Amino acid sequence: MRNNDEIIDILNKLKEEKGLSLSELARRVNMAKSALSRYFNKTRQFPLNRVEDFADVLGVSSEFILGFDSNSKAIDITTIYNELEPPRQKVVYKFAERQLQEQNEKPKVVQLPIIEDDKEIEILSGHESAAGFAILGDDSNMTSTVMKASKVPNGADEVVEIKGNSMEPLIMNGEQVFIRHQPSVENGEIAIVAIIDDGITCKKVYYDDAEGTVTLESVNDDYEDMVFPVEDIRIIGKVLGK
Repeated sequence: MRNNDEIIDILNKLKEEKGLSLSELARRVNMAKSALSRYFNKTRQFPLNRVEDFADVLGVSSEFILGFDSNSKAIDITTIYNELEPPRQKVVYKFAERQLQEQNEKPKVVQLPIIEDDKEIEILSGHESAAGFAILGDDSNMTSTVMKASKVPNGADEVVEIKGNSMEPLIMNGEQVFIRHQPSVENGEIAIVAIIDDGITCKKVYYDDAEGTVTLESVNDDYEDMVFPVEDIRIIGKVLGK
């Protein structure tokens, strides 16, 4: 089995062969860019429980990355394509074209189905959340707002105003987002997060179970990732839409 440095060297080589940036690789394996950077800089041990995710993205077997199968190598897609009959080549080309189009689409907040009945409903409001450095939450401003039901995503508990530009262009400064109150989210989902002794912010959330940390990632590349011990973070709710 390869040691940690050898595994990272192999991953780096495969990443370069695929023409992937570190940011793109992080996105495809659903890992925070800052965490992946620490692994690739060899300042942290690579998490072996994630090797299959990297193998899938890089087109090799897990055994090859770990050094158990020295004969395994990435399959050249052009070789397979050239062996196909023309009608099958056309199918493959159209599929690859659709995949590339989806890959190049700008990220967006998914709009969940909305309530069709256009009656007015009451929803919690008054909170603000930073999109940048955390700001202090103030429950004294908590109130409720009457809105058209058709404007509110199904399952929303509260509407929150975003202050700052760290989530641009996905969520602009001053925009309101709808959230569902829940204590946890999946890796890569956007949440309103309370940081103990700091404040409230809106970020993408990534958990690192091996390190016992949570990484809060901005959409705007001008902002560095923030990494905290898991006990210093409390999820207030998941962003459903805006």
